[in-house]
Amino acid sequence: MSAVSSAERRIDIGLLVLRAAGLFLALTFGFQKVSGYIALLRAGQSLSTSGLAPLIRMMGLPAPAFLAVCAVLNEALGALFIACGFLTRLSAAAGALGMATAFYVSMRLGEDPLRAALYFVIFLGLAITGPGRFSVDHLLRARLPSQSKGHP
Repeated sequence: MSAVSSAERRIDIGLLVLRAAGLFLALTFGFQKVSGYIALLRAGQSLSTSGLAPLIRMMGLPAPAFLAVCAVLNEALGALFIACGFLTRLSAAAGALGMATAFYVSMRLGEDPLRAALYFVIFLGLAITGPGRFSVDHLLRARLPSQSKGHP
């Protein structure tokens, strides 16, 4: 195993910093929306008439209740996965798609789309690059036997 160069270490630290955006998203928006949906369910309210669903319906997107739940899970669980570097490329691609949708909705409503645009760029970059060495994905890959060396 070769020593990690200073440049590689800086890249890995940079990817870790970018993944921290996932933690920020989860803590500031994701878990707030999850607790809101839990409160809706406890109150016996329909997910199709509450939360994000009416907004999604107004935008003309299909299956608003389903997409609303997906958006909330994406901003909470998916963002947490990004932060930990677990299933990073898949989670970041889903996060980028969700933020592209949030950008579109913000533009249509005349709201500030900057936050969605920033998350979109960060998550798209992580979907392309992967998480770096300081991640759960890297730890799992290191523990799996290498297929290229002929191990089962």
